[in-house]
Amino acid sequence: MRKILCIALLCLSIATQSFAGLEVYFMYSKFNSPQGQYIETYMSTIGSSTVLNKNTNGKFQSEIEVVMVFKAGDSIVNFDKYVLRSPEITDTTGAIPNFIDVQRINLPNGSYTFDISIRDINSEKPPYCFSDKIDINFTDALTFSDIELIESYTKSSGESSITKSGYDMVPYVANFFPENMNTVKFYVEAYNTDKALNDDFMLKYHIDDHATGKEIPTCSRFKKMKPGNVVPFIGELGIEKLPSGNYDLVVEIANRNNEIVASSKYFFQRQNKSTFSNEEYAARAEQFDLNNTFAGDMNSRDSLIYYIRAMRPIASVYERPFIDNQLRKAELTTLQKYFVEFWVKRNYVNPENEWYQYKKQVELVEKNYATTIRHGFETDRGVIYLQYGIPNHIFQSPIEPGAYPYEIWQYYRLGEDNNCKFVFYNPSMEGREFELLHSNKQGEIHTFNWTRYLSRSKSSSYGISDTYNSVDFTSNGYGQNTFDNDWERRAIEEFNK
Repeated sequence: MRKILCIALLCLSIATQSFAGLEVYFMYSKFNSPQGQYIETYMSTIGSSTVLNKNTNGKFQSEIEVVMVFKAGDSIVNFDKYVLRSPEITDTTGAIPNFIDVQRINLPNGSYTFDISIRDINSEKPPYCFSDKIDINFTDALTFSDIELIESYTKSSGESSITKSGYDMVPYVANFFPENMNTVKFYVEAYNTDKALNDDFMLKYHIDDHATGKEIPTCSRFKKMKPGNVVPFIGELGIEKLPSGNYDLVVEIANRNNEIVASSKYFFQRQNKSTFSNEEYAARAEQFDLNNTFAGDMNSRDSLIYYIRAMRPIASVYERPFIDNQLRKAELTTLQKYFVEFWVKRNYVNPENEWYQYKKQVELVEKNYATTIRHGFETDRGVIYLQYGIPNHIFQSPIEPGAYPYEIWQYYRLGEDNNCKFVFYNPSMEGREFELLHSNKQGEIHTFNWTRYLSRSKSSSYGISDTYNSVDFTSNGYGQNTFDNDWERRAIEEFNK
């Protein structure tokens, strides 16, 4: 299973309200140094989600117990148990501050099992536990550290847990940027540029549309750098005009011939309202002449609206705002021009054929996945089918004692990702309304303990807040695989094939 190691940062964005009422966000990054390899862990706790008690100073404070274990095989190579205390406050009726914890753990190259337990000491609720695999493999080759998102940075006046390369950096422990955040800040280190390059190099950093891999022109910068054993870098990119969608923050090294010799990327999500009006879309559409185009023959406004809605699963982040916000108010000519522009972008030589091929897939999806209330292209299975094509393999479990009907779709390769899986299930047990529950594809939904949702006896105790954009964990507690029944074992085995 491909974890987010390809983009250099594993993001475990945990909302655990239905487990312990505690809202915690956790990440880690891997770094190298002349003294050896290490990882940094970042934990952000939402103060209002903790239980506050009076301490010996007569002030209110929360206490979070954290246990971290790193194992190589059956051997424990690092163990740490500590109590994280919130800032003291005198009045609990006002704002309760959030607080951040940063730890640095020395770990040589190798493969490790990482187990962590997080518990609110003042609460009677059980701890929240998860496990993950970590591979550390820094060599003498030209490479990057993991990308660390940062909320702010200042010149340091002394050493602290958040100090690196002469700066104090407050980590941004999330991969989601809401509308009120207009800048992406990050820290990264380039290793062995002095060994691999004989001259100054260009460090490029930009934001790409995750679905298409295309660079966003307004979100791109570069800086000339001198080579060294460890070259630290802090970068910023403005995202004020970046629409809602899925993106990759990309960092690259280009040599004197402008050849990309190293790269790293980090997936993130953006929420932002459309900045384009109906008039702006109409003006853009005026660039296209409808004479002798296939769109010019489409004179039914209702049909055009239907077809453009069906194009949303493959639309870019810049194309979706029109579909979501302006579609139903647009004039017929504007719809026609948007339609032809959409397909010219995808096949300049023969856009008409490109559309008809896609139309066949829309009709197939409508036939196989439409429900009484939604078109096929609006269902989760239909969206995935239109985005990624025909699965290489589909495992179906329509009748399973104790479990909801579910399907596991497998794609051998999607872009740079191998062996991608999608789990759909039907909690209503009626009709064809299968919801996307879990996937190991970067940018899709990832759900902790996803088999629990398949269980008709357990799923009611779990809420949607247990999902997060991170990795899949197929074990309970500290990595011990335990299954309550045969169907759960089969589901896990099928997913892990």
